[in-house]
Amino acid sequence: MPTQIHGMDERKTTCKVTFTPEGRTIECAPHTNLRALAIENDIDLYNGIAKYTNCEGMGLCGTCTVEVKPSGAVSPKGAIEKFRFIQLKGNLRLACQVSVEGDIEVKKYEGIYGTKGYRQDVAGSDVAKAYQEGKTVEEIASEKELHPGKVMVLLEREGVATRRPESA
Repeated sequence: MPTQIHGMDERKTTCKVTFTPEGRTIECAPHTNLRALAIENDIDLYNGIAKYTNCEGMGLCGTCTVEVKPSGAVSPKGAIEKFRFIQLKGNLRLACQVSVEGDIEVKKYEGIYGTKGYRQDVAGSDVAKAYQEGKTVEEIASEKELHPGKVMVLLEREGVATRRPESA
């Protein structure tokens, strides 16, 4: 949260972006495009043939997918990323669609799209707790960026009796 100085917000002037496993940290101005930052600093965002066949930052191919943590330090997902909801689970983002707004850590996974080996860590106990507090499966799915079927599986594993949709 920004601090107040005489009634005005203190604005962040630089953001630190750490690319793993390279271990390189690069400083940039707020609202810098993540793909452009990586390319300017010779960070490889593409795997295999995608180095030559990518869409050059238009958000069409999905091959610049990276994991970004924390998700609150970048711009929210826009329409292009929301359309790719099956591919972009959890903290996965298209680098070409991300605007850096704070200090982040960026990781690229294997595979043509950069998603091979990514595991979205969502604790079943967190899902069960939210459900028992009265949230619906759809609300939990949206909040945790999970498919509703995955939410149901996690609830079943936790031994939670589910409500009928109309009795929620």
